[in-house]
Amino acid sequence: MNIKKSPLFYPYLVGVVLLAIDFITKAVANLYLPFQESVKTFLPFLLLYRTHNTGYHYILGEIGNHKLWAILGIVLVSFLIYSISHSLVKEPKSKADRKILSVLISLMIGATGNVLEVLFLKRATDFFIFHPFPWPSNISDQYINAILYIMLPIIIIKSIVDWKRHKKSKSSEGSEPSEV
Repeated sequence: MNIKKSPLFYPYLVGVVLLAIDFITKAVANLYLPFQESVKTFLPFLLLYRTHNTGYHYILGEIGNHKLWAILGIVLVSFLIYSISHSLVKEPKSKADRKILSVLISLMIGATGNVLEVLFLKRATDFFIFHPFPWPSNISDQYINAILYIMLPIIIIKSIVDWKRHKKSKSSEGSEPSEV
């Protein structure tokens, strides 16, 4: 089997590229940006600000034992990627479903950047602030935002449309045409 013809080749390749972009931007930020000092950009809504996020405190408060949580995060994401990949390969899917799942796989691989950084460096590098939001962020965070605020609504809306279409086709199959 030609590996490029696999339905997983391009989603995994794009995911690795997204992950590399995250790591490269963090490396550049760590090399060239001052720590916890604002740097203005030519864009009025973007401020460069490097800091290190040492945990998951924005959601759950300070959590000890980052390595354990990072390993659990990697296991969870790996299971989700495996499940979606298995579904993509083994189950018949429409072209739209294949594209949606492929983008989701790519974004999930890219989004592991923070978890991997916490696992190996005990911190994640944040290096920009989008106004009006007051907190620092990084590229991996944007992949997570894309999953939550773009992909999830697309999946939900498509599921509802497919369900209604299926329901409508079932009801039209069961009804007999009436004679006038």
